[in-house]
Amino acid sequence: MRMLNLVILIVTISLITMGSFALADSITIAKSIPFSEFSGATESVINKCKFETRLPAYIKSAAKKKVDVVLSTKLLEEVVGKVLFLEITNVHAAGGGGYSGSKSATVSGELKEDGEVIGSVTVRRRTLIGMMPGTCSMLKRIAKKIGSDIAGWLVEPTKDARLGDLKDE
Repeated sequence: MRMLNLVILIVTISLITMGSFALADSITIAKSIPFSEFSGATESVINKCKFETRLPAYIKSAAKKKVDVVLSTKLLEEVVGKVLFLEITNVHAAGGGGYSGSKSATVSGELKEDGEVIGSVTVRRRTLIGMMPGTCSMLKRIAKKIGSDIAGWLVEPTKDARLGDLKDE
C-alpha cells in the first residue's frame, strides 16, 4: 500500500510539474487581432476577408511543433505569462483581385512576459500581381506567410525584428 501511495504521489508531482512547464512555455495571442485605426483596410476587407482571425490561426498552426501558442478571447492584459500583442497596422488591398494590383499587409507586435517587453516585431508581406481569384484569396496567402514569419520569430524572439519583405529594407 505504501508503494502505491508513493507511485501516486510521484505521478501527481510529475503531472503538476509538466503542466507548469507547458504553461510557462506557452504564448498567448488574441483569437482576433485588431486593425489599427489607421490601417487603411477597407470595410469590404474587414467584413469579408477574415484576416484578423486567419492570422492568429496560421501563427498557431505554423508554430505547433516549436512553440505552444494559445489563442484567447480574454483581454490579453489579464493573461499571466508570455503574451504576444499584435495589431494589423497597414492593409493595401483594393478590390478586384489581381486586376487591381498587388496587395500587402503589415503587422506589428510586442511579446511581453508578465508585463515586461521581451521582444518586438514588424512583418510586411505583399503579393505579386497574378491571376489570384480575388482580394480575400490574396490576403489569405499573405496571412499565411506572416503567420509563418511570426511563428519562426517566436522560437527566438528579439527586439525590433523586421520580417518578411521588411528584412532587406
